[in-house]
Amino acid sequence: MEGKMKAAVLHGINDLRIEEVEIPRLDEHDVLVRVSACGVCGSDLPRILTQGTYHFPTIPGHEFGGEVVAIGSCVKQNLLHKNVAVIPLIPCRTCKSCEVGDFAQCENYDFLGSRSDGGFAEYVKVPEENLVIMPDQVKPETAAFLEPISVALHVVSNTGVNFGDDVVVFGLGAIGIFVAQWAKAFGASHVFAVDLDPKKVEIARQLGLTDAVCGSIDEVRKIVEKATSHAGCDVVFEASGAPVVFNQAMQLLKQNGRFGPVGRPVKDLTVSVKTYETILRRQLTIKGTWSFEFKRFPHNAWDISLEALQKGIIQTDAIISHRFPLSKTKEAVEVMAEKKEFFYKILIVPEMKP
Repeated sequence: MEGKMKAAVLHGINDLRIEEVEIPRLDEHDVLVRVSACGVCGSDLPRILTQGTYHFPTIPGHEFGGEVVAIGSCVKQNLLHKNVAVIPLIPCRTCKSCEVGDFAQCENYDFLGSRSDGGFAEYVKVPEENLVIMPDQVKPETAAFLEPISVALHVVSNTGVNFGDDVVVFGLGAIGIFVAQWAKAFGASHVFAVDLDPKKVEIARQLGLTDAVCGSIDEVRKIVEKATSHAGCDVVFEASGAPVVFNQAMQLLKQNGRFGPVGRPVKDLTVSVKTYETILRRQLTIKGTWSFEFKRFPHNAWDISLEALQKGIIQTDAIISHRFPLSKTKEAVEVMAEKKEFFYKILIVPEMKP
């Protein structure tokens, strides 16, 4: 397939331009995906506005899916016109991590949307093995959620949530709300989904997170103490990225509790003496998590996430606050960066008319 397409192209830091570029040429094992929707991730903001990508020009966007409209010479014909979600990670398969199946820790990976061109475009070139086939009954734009849902699943399974656990999730952005939904699905007794934005807390309650809390850390502490008879909670997930929460959240954990950092802070963290002593005395476990999990590429987390979507265990519609056409990608980024209006999950929909 030859010709031109529209894309949001990053030419430098804070230099995102809507322009026409060549439709990508396919290698023999590639497919061409016509993008149905691409989510704007919080990590896209520093890539676009302050830090840049690995090279310029680059087309950002890594949370996307769409329809397969062209295939390479070695790709199965039955993939044509399938709706798919796209796994943005392309592992090298030769490093030590890849050799043991730990693809998320690949030392030489490629990544659509930061190292190679991504989903803020009409079309994207994708390796065949990076596709997850979406069932016909699932709306095409839902494919854009499979990446953050899979990230959240990895967070919860890696940190560990057991049946009957009491769990606190700080920060109800897209990852936080999916972490909270997964914690409930894993059988947590209470999931205290915490945010200072009352609209996000109300949406969390609509999604079945009945213990959602809009309040300060002191208010959350009182609620947790009452629910656990002052024992403390089993797991805390910190998805806000706020440095102050890191220290305060530790105090909510019981003996041998588990802490899962999720949010990426924008400045250095300072660990207080009290927090450090709490980690030691209570024998707390801090479990870092990166990307998503594969037992065999590209399966496991993405397959489980898709099944959860189909069964309604994980829900997405309620958190979509904005849809922008591709021509308004800069405006979508500005909404998130300026925070002058309420937003939750923002989707770029290339076929949407301005």
